[in-house]
Amino acid sequence: MTVGGVEIIGQLNDSELAEQVWKLAPWETWGETWGEEIYFPVRLNAENTDPQQTVAVGDIAYWPEGPDLCLFFGPTPKSAGPEPVVASPATVIGRFEARHADFRMFQRERRGILVRVERVKDEPAQPGPEPADEPAPEPDETGQ
Repeated sequence: MTVGGVEIIGQLNDSELAEQVWKLAPWETWGETWGEEIYFPVRLNAENTDPQQTVAVGDIAYWPEGPDLCLFFGPTPKSAGPEPVVASPATVIGRFEARHADFRMFQRERRGILVRVERVKDEPAQPGPEPADEPAPEPDETGQ
C-alpha cells in the first residue's frame, strides 16, 4: 500500500476477516492520524472477530466502528506507555514493518492522507538451470 506517498508492505494473516479485506483491493481513500496510528475507511461491514483493546506496533487492524483499517506506528492518545491502545476494540488482521521515520514522512493534503491499498502480486518462481548430467572433471596431475 502507499500511505501519504510512502510505500508500506504488509502481510495479512490467514483469518476470514483478512481474506475479506484482501478481496476488496485495490482501493484508494483518505486517511487520518490519531496519535501514531493512521486509519482509513474500508468498504466492509464485518464482525469484530477477535476484539483487542491493546495492539502492537506494526499491527494492521480492522476497526468496525469506522469501519476502518488501522496501522499502528506507536502510541495513541489512549496509551499510557509505548503500546498502541485502540479507541475501542479492533481485530488484528496482519502486520507491517513499522518504521517511525515513515510515519513522519506522510504527505498530508487538505483532505487528509492519500492511501492506496493494493495487492502485491507474488512473482512465480523461475526455474533454475537444469543440473548437468556430466560427471565432474577428473583432477589433472597438479591436483586441480
